[in-house]
Amino acid sequence: MPDTYGQEGDLGELWSDVLKGDENAYALMHRQLHPVLYRYAFAMLGSEDLAQDAVQEAFIRIWFKKEHIGPLRHVRAFFFTALRRGALNQLRGLRSLQILPAAEPDIAFSAEDIVIGREEQDHLRARISDYLNQLPKRQREVIWLRFYEELTYPEIADIMKINYQSVLNLAHKAIAQLRELMGSSPLWWLLLSILGEFL
Repeated sequence: MPDTYGQEGDLGELWSDVLKGDENAYALMHRQLHPVLYRYAFAMLGSEDLAQDAVQEAFIRIWFKKEHIGPLRHVRAFFFTALRRGALNQLRGLRSLQILPAAEPDIAFSAEDIVIGREEQDHLRARISDYLNQLPKRQREVIWLRFYEELTYPEIADIMKINYQSVLNLAHKAIAQLRELMGSSPLWWLLLSILGEFL
């Protein structure tokens, strides 16, 4: 789930200061955004080192291009978009070197990502993550961004460079596929109660 670091308005104020060259404001943005951006990069790249590199490169690139970027309405979504673009470039580069076969983010859920509430329900979390991992890559990415990062559908559309309706379609297809996979299992109702408020 997203780390608490204040509202979009706070990031907007920090970004305004960054545009004036305020390095301290950018350091604060880095502290606030780094955990969620790293988690997303790690989910895409599957490597701590690659994820750390992708996040740092995104921050460096944005700092040096800040004057060209200008004011932002959705600061957090912009950083996610920049990170995703950089991670995709990393994946393409690794693929061309035949180090990695993936050409796009391949997010995998783990049992620890599923918050149910009681430690004794580890087996339920593991089963839910297994079901989520059976979804196609783009559906998993939409679920990740919506549920774990609590981004809006328009923000997800910007990040993934697809239109709003496509994001909705991917989310609804994911739910339909999970429903089909899980049947009338009580686990389905548990998953629906977890994801329901976000979808």
